[in-house]
Amino acid sequence: MISDALARFLQPGTDPDVAASYATLAERAREAVFGFEDEIAFVDVETTGFDPWRDEIIEFAVVIARGPEIVSRYSTLVRPQRPIPKETTQLTGIDDAMVADAPVIEAVVGPLAEAIGKRDIVAHNARFDRDFLAACGCGPTRLRGAWLDSLELARVALPRLRSHRLVDLAAAFGADEGPAHRATTDTEMLARLWRVMLVALDDQPDAVLGELSRLGTGGWTLGRVFAHLAAARERPAFDLKTLRHERLRHEKATAMTDAAEVEMVTPDIEAVLAEFEDGGAVRRMYPGFEARQEQVKMADAVLSAFCSDTHLAVEAGTGVGKSVAYLVPAAHLALANHVAVGVATKTNNLMDQLLYSELPALSKALDGKLRYVALKGYDHYPCLRKFARVLGEAPEADEETRAAIAMLVTWVARSSWGDLDAVNIHWPQGLKRAVGASFADCTKKHCRYYPSLCYLHGQRRRAVQAHIVVTNHALFFRDLVADGGILPPVRHWIVDEAHAAEDEARDQLSTGVSWTECKGALSGLHAKGRGGTLDALRGRVGHEVGIVAKIDEVREVVTDASTIADSFFDFVKDLGSGSEGAYDRTQIRITPEVRESARWGSAAGVGRSLAKRLERTVKLGAEIITGLEELGEEFTEQRSDLVGQITGIASQLEGLATVLDGEDEGLVYSVTTNRRRDVTDETLSAALLDVGETLAEHLYPRVRSVVFTSATIATGDDFSHFERSVGLNRLPAGSHRTLRLASSYDFERQMAVFVPTGIAEPNARTYLDDLEKLLFGIHTAMGGSVLTLFTNRRDMDELFRRLADPLEREGLRLVVQSAGTSRKRVADEFLADERVSLFATKSFWEGFDAKGDTLRCVVVPRLPFGPVGDPLYEERRERDPRAWDHYYLPEAVLELKQAAGRLIRSSTDEGCLVLADARLVGGKPYAARFLAALPVQDIERLPAEDVVEQIRRRFGR
Repeated sequence: MISDALARFLQPGTDPDVAASYATLAERAREAVFGFEDEIAFVDVETTGFDPWRDEIIEFAVVIARGPEIVSRYSTLVRPQRPIPKETTQLTGIDDAMVADAPVIEAVVGPLAEAIGKRDIVAHNARFDRDFLAACGCGPTRLRGAWLDSLELARVALPRLRSHRLVDLAAAFGADEGPAHRATTDTEMLARLWRVMLVALDDQPDAVLGELSRLGTGGWTLGRVFAHLAAARERPAFDLKTLRHERLRHEKATAMTDAAEVEMVTPDIEAVLAEFEDGGAVRRMYPGFEARQEQVKMADAVLSAFCSDTHLAVEAGTGVGKSVAYLVPAAHLALANHVAVGVATKTNNLMDQLLYSELPALSKALDGKLRYVALKGYDHYPCLRKFARVLGEAPEADEETRAAIAMLVTWVARSSWGDLDAVNIHWPQGLKRAVGASFADCTKKHCRYYPSLCYLHGQRRRAVQAHIVVTNHALFFRDLVADGGILPPVRHWIVDEAHAAEDEARDQLSTGVSWTECKGALSGLHAKGRGGTLDALRGRVGHEVGIVAKIDEVREVVTDASTIADSFFDFVKDLGSGSEGAYDRTQIRITPEVRESARWGSAAGVGRSLAKRLERTVKLGAEIITGLEELGEEFTEQRSDLVGQITGIASQLEGLATVLDGEDEGLVYSVTTNRRRDVTDETLSAALLDVGETLAEHLYPRVRSVVFTSATIATGDDFSHFERSVGLNRLPAGSHRTLRLASSYDFERQMAVFVPTGIAEPNARTYLDDLEKLLFGIHTAMGGSVLTLFTNRRDMDELFRRLADPLEREGLRLVVQSAGTSRKRVADEFLADERVSLFATKSFWEGFDAKGDTLRCVVVPRLPFGPVGDPLYEERRERDPRAWDHYYLPEAVLELKQAAGRLIRSSTDEGCLVLADARLVGGKPYAARFLAALPVQDIERLPAEDVVEQIRRRFGR
């Protein structure tokens, strides 16, 4: 039986046999004998920080074990030279008083080395412990045993766990005795968990252990563990195709009916709405559920749209519960007709919420009848063809890369289905791209894993069996480009987070060429000194004179094309050399005037030469592929690799030709350049101007109903901007309707809105000085929990520079989403401490939830108008004299609504929104549009110092 603790850490969708084997690991580990268990030292150190040359050890422990038996223990606290930071005390429980009489590190090193002796050393994240011990004089000259990293082994042995932290492993396998983050406890846990890992590793198929042993050569210390276990087994040849067949041998498929081919049965509306009442499915999903009138109205409207083959746009305010409002009628429709209903989301957060919370609960409430599956974009899935190539090159890779590859091997062995997002792995540079699927190089029927063994296309086959198919916007719109070749035939769709639909559709329906993609595609075929697919292929077909001749010709063409590509993108970079802007990257619209310039003429001339080489490469590549087909199955892998790379080059050729031609008036042409001469990442784009027109022509005719929903798709009661953006306005009268549902929260009570007066407008000389003073006052008044949402990084970085230290002196920490910083890391820092505040940019304006006291104030310094000179807006402005009213203004209003929506995320949240843009009180005619879109009518316009005082009085700690 799987314990609740283990279930918490299993990746969703773990195969039942794998989950069952994990459930017995701890018990089996107590009795298992491996035959290579000399005494091992299990080591852990607690420190004051992460830098071994600046921070200090404050506790050390070692446990000596022989098999399951603990032979001896040694531990001691250590007195540091400096006070222990409060963060360390909060984590470990060790404070200055506890170490006051402890020995200093110099007195501990000798007994420590003696306790360990010459034994091999196991530590969790071994590099950390090893470096700290080396820094205090306990390096390889005193500790002669090999260091074995149990974190690496846990990832390889237990690939279906969501976390491999020591404390989480201990909780999952019942080894959590005593306080975590204490060296004495952690070493005891580690000694037990090490054996759990060995048993899990020993559960792997013979061929997998053999492959791990092969990966473990070349000095990787875990290699000896793999080799010992593999030595006791038979050594069948490792083959990913065989491995997948074995994992999937019990799968059966029953396809849904295509809703376009049947007479639909209309679910009973009363029965659907009854699911929201006492005794209904929603009450069974959430025992404390309270019926909301807005939620029932939305469910009624969704079912009505589905049953009448019409389309619907619903703005559902925060707290309506829109996902349940559309899932319940969708489930009834799917179950009644044996058809699939699709849900497309923008963010992974919402997709995970649906897949791991709401759909499992709804399926259970409906007696387990509801089947559901997720389909993500190509690059979320491993490509087995590409992974096989990576495996072939793995022995030459560094230890970090081989460790990651080893985990992927065991994950494939233990995963019928899944995606790379679920793999709890530290990705070395380039590996995820190297093994990830790609629309551009997917070879489909030419691939030996297609379709049933492929993680991507096999998941699509599973989707054909599901009642609810959950995907993302990217794949939903990409399916239009592929003419329905990606998603199953779903005729009823819900597009959630629909405020982002137009932008994602434009990304997927547009084309272009980039230096990174073009050079990568060419070097994958052939690169001097590094080889490539053509070079490897030539060695295999040396006896086929005709193919060899074509390979040699293509290699010459590719070499030439690569040189020309460098020259072309140098000319492209020059196009941006005279542009204005504060950042390295700049975007320029390719207007008729640009096309007539000498710079464009030079670039275009070289570009046409590049296009000829790419075209020749594609033609010759196709001829080689045909030749390989005639040679039979022996060259299936090589043919598949070549098809993928030729497909990628063809995609770059199409984008390049489209931009150079420039004749399609439905496209907006632009170039993105980097001013830094040492960085080449130039891109030329041909973006769709009117997404709505394309959707009206190609999306709506192939479906029966699309329901668009979001908390922000109307400006006031007006849906016209959204209708235009997704083409609903182009459909016949009566084919769609709109519905606006207010939030169920009491915003007038829960949320205050302040507009400070007396500060300069954003482009004024004193603007940053005024904003600095206001932000300092707001942060000190609130005492933390402030999110400031900037529209540009320049202002954010400058104000962080000015404010971080003064706020630190007030006992308040400010973090910033600086360039290159992980969004997740800064979000986690902000959410972990109520006295932390955050400066952030675009990615935090939406999709960021922080309930409770972690977020009590949102500040918007500037109204979120789009960037000046944006090629899309400039093109629209030339063609539409009312482009400001039709696009620029409503998009900014909707984005402000998104920002305001970050604040109140539950019925108990309270806080304030500060709009610090003086244009809202400076008589601008559009100011009223922004303020009317907010959920609060009582907007307080006060001098800046009075705003700070009001915040201090009403919301301060």
